[in-house]
Amino acid sequence: MTAGTEETSKKDSTPSPADQIRAVRNRIRALLKHEEKKLAKQRAEEEEASRYTRYSQAADTLMADPSIAPRGTANAEFKNIHTGETETIALNPALDALENAELLYKKARKGRRGYETAAANVEETTAAVGKLSGIINSIEDIVKEKAPLDLDGGDIERVREIASEFLPDAGTISGGKKKTAEPQAPFKKYVIDGWEIYLGKNSEQNDELSTKFAKPSDIWLHVAAHAGSHVIIRHKKDTPNPPKDVVHKAAQLAVWYSKARHTSYAEVHVTEARFVRKRRHAPPGEVIAERCKAVRVEPKDPKLIVSND
Repeated sequence: MTAGTEETSKKDSTPSPADQIRAVRNRIRALLKHEEKKLAKQRAEEEEASRYTRYSQAADTLMADPSIAPRGTANAEFKNIHTGETETIALNPALDALENAELLYKKARKGRRGYETAAANVEETTAAVGKLSGIINSIEDIVKEKAPLDLDGGDIERVREIASEFLPDAGTISGGKKKTAEPQAPFKKYVIDGWEIYLGKNSEQNDELSTKFAKPSDIWLHVAAHAGSHVIIRHKKDTPNPPKDVVHKAAQLAVWYSKARHTSYAEVHVTEARFVRKRRHAPPGEVIAERCKAVRVEPKDPKLIVSND
């Protein structure tokens, strides 16, 4: 092969502007699909949690008149003592009225605690779905402005800027693959919904990750009261914070890669990397983190959270 032929071959292998724009659009579409599925689940959770008042009122009614539901009753029809309306509620036939009332009170307490959180999650995800739909529409408008062969670098930059809120790495996308914009880090790495997550593999790496590799605006996580990996979510300065779902999943990774892996739940401290510092002469892996917020999550196998690492 001649030098000229080789040069032409390399040039031809570069994705066209249309291909690069399509790669960004496809990733946004995948995120939208994910958020829509999450929203459907969250709405179901909100609906279930919103029933806590009904559970409490039904329990009060059963306590007032246990004869409504003797043991063996699967569905009780009763007149709600609070509203005066006739209602039907499913019960556990293995329990008597008072035991079913206690079960309903328990559901009411759980629903009361979860409703506010569920409603906030629905609001946040609904906003994300709206933004992602708007981004896709904006990209479609850019594509419609020109013929595919007339799209250029300026169009690519416009698309990347539009998508940057949900794809922090959009500026490095080329044909659906990321260019190595910075040296390959030695840490364990995952990508969750477009957000890069890094974890230290040992105490020395934890030091390196938290005090040298992390940028001030990155999000730092670590399991409270247990030894484990320090975790960093790459976050560019002056851009929106990672979605709560991404932070939740990163926290699950922090628990999984810690001594708390075999617990049901663990508390994870979350703060910005600029509030993490190392005490002089402190042993490897020991840092001081300030202004932390705590999230309580269960450990989860990375295979169930992310598709690549």
